[in-house]
Amino acid sequence: MTTTSCACTTPRPPTEGASPRPAFADIVEAAVLAALDATLMWATASGSYSGFATPRTRPYLILACVLLGLLTLAAASGLFHATAEGLRRLLAAVAVPALLVVIPLAAAQQSSGFDSYAGGRAIAITTLDGRGLHGLDASARTLTISDDEFGDWYETIDHDPARYLGYTVTVTGFVSRDSTTGSGEFDVSRQYMSCCILDMTPFGFTARGATSKLRTHAWVTVTGVLSQGTTGSAGHQRQGLLLRVSSVASADAPSGYFYQS
Repeated sequence: MTTTSCACTTPRPPTEGASPRPAFADIVEAAVLAALDATLMWATASGSYSGFATPRTRPYLILACVLLGLLTLAAASGLFHATAEGLRRLLAAVAVPALLVVIPLAAAQQSSGFDSYAGGRAIAITTLDGRGLHGLDASARTLTISDDEFGDWYETIDHDPARYLGYTVTVTGFVSRDSTTGSGEFDVSRQYMSCCILDMTPFGFTARGATSKLRTHAWVTVTGVLSQGTTGSAGHQRQGLLLRVSSVASADAPSGYFYQS
């Protein structure tokens, strides 16, 4: 008896060298990766990333965009397969950074008084010796610090404090205090970011005087004489520069946070 095989019941082996076809989960995974990649590319190209990271991170963002693009192509071509559980984890992992990029975090911080996290404008601190800076009148022994030169003048004075002792300094910042702030003291501060918005912190000049009506986080223009003195609360006292306040006026919040170039 002759037997014949039925072609409909015999599985056809895959063609050798053919790429595997992506499943639905793979396509979804590729779409999610592509969306995050597009978001990062938009943030990098538009400069909006500077609202939550310093310009020093731009090369890393470009590298991340390239790698995400390659991962997207790999997922779309079926080179690796996504499972339902893996896809859920990916969605959770992608959602947070995507939202941080797309949603303007500054809007949520407007009530803090910190100039809405500086409006996303980054100002580099570029000098430690005062070269190229403005506002200094050596003959009158006065120094008027402009908004964008706050960081440079702070670093310049901090690196050579003796040179500026006795100068009358006028500077604008927000009032900040912490647990170590001494009685009658406050800091005239701006925001400093070393890496990202999560590590943004106030920095500035310690001032003493006229504090009874100064609300924490309020923006003020302070004029005072720069001197050496003991600052800090009991148990946290230290020697350092002190701005002895002669006048305080309310001020509008300038835009811009600072970072070390």
